Amino acid sequence: MKRYLIYAISLLLLSVIWSGCSKKEAPLLPTEGNEGYTLPQGNHDYDTRILNYYKKYGTYFLYQFSEKDAYWTPTGYKNAIKQGQYWSDGFEMKAADQTFINQQLDLFESQCLNFYSEKFLKAFLPSKILLCSEVDSIYNDFDFSTSPATVVKGLRSVAAWYNYNNLLINYGNANVLTITPEEKKLYLAKVNLNLINSITEAKKTAPTTAFSGSANYTIAPTSDADAYAKGMLTPYYNGPTATSDWYLYIQAMVSFSEDNLNRLPDSWDTSFTGILNPAKDTNGIIKRRYDLVRNYFKENYNVDLQLIGNAAQAN
Repeated sequence: MKRYLIYAISLLLLSVIWSGCSKKEAPLLPTEGNEGYTLPQGNHDYDTRILNYYKKYGTYFLYQFSEKDAYWTPTGYKNAIKQGQYWSDGFEMKAADQTFINQQLDLFESQCLNFYSEKFLKAFLPSKILLCSEVDSIYNDFDFSTSPATVVKGLRSVAAWYNYNNLLINYGNANVLTITPEEKKLYLAKVNLNLINSITEAKKTAPTTAFSGSANYTIAPTSDADAYAKGMLTPYYNGPTATSDWYLYIQAMVSFSEDNLNRLPDSWDTSFTGILNPAKDTNGIIKRRYDLVRNYFKENYNVDLQLIGNAAQAN
């Protein structure tokens, strides 16, 4: 028995000494439900950067991932597929070229992350950011060289795509080295709008009591003009609610500049253009509700969402 105790104590001491001598940081293992991701995914210089993102925000920035990671949702895969002669709504993607990931992350930081506080990003970033070399929206195009015309797959490259708690971002390719100011502005607009859509679709934010009480939803509006007069941005025929309006006020801020929101709109214009102009905001309720939403994110997350819309539509 004595010999056994001495042997056990010796093993314990060796284990402590061994663990104390090892300075290498262990791989960061995922929480439950993240499909077995382990960071770092490699030994590039940007792997430390990606690991730091996870430590700050709790989000996995992945350049190695499966099709399930990109396309899966509880209601089915969202990659476009051919159904008969037509293509379904959806997208296609390819993982980033690892040569350009540092530059891709630089672009994402400057045009997206830097607009938000750390508190905001911790609360609202989706669980996965997928780093891609291609993100394409798929649509049905037509080849008129045949008679009758035949349907062909159309691809439209987009800066970002949101799919069930995944934000897929483009420019993990050589184009990131030559991106123009105009392309950068388009990227800014698309990436931030997709991030905001990921927040609202996941219902991570909800209208405040003050916002909900600032419009009367008991009487349904009967026209666009009537909806605006009541302070509602949801189309009147879609049954406006406080939640749907809350989301649209946020969307208006991140996609339209203050100049456009205040501009005199055309009489037929039902976009966000002119929602703060008396021509649409006939009772001043939209402006009051706009201020409630804008100030909420300023006061609670130290983020001015309108600065994103201003940058996206800057001249």
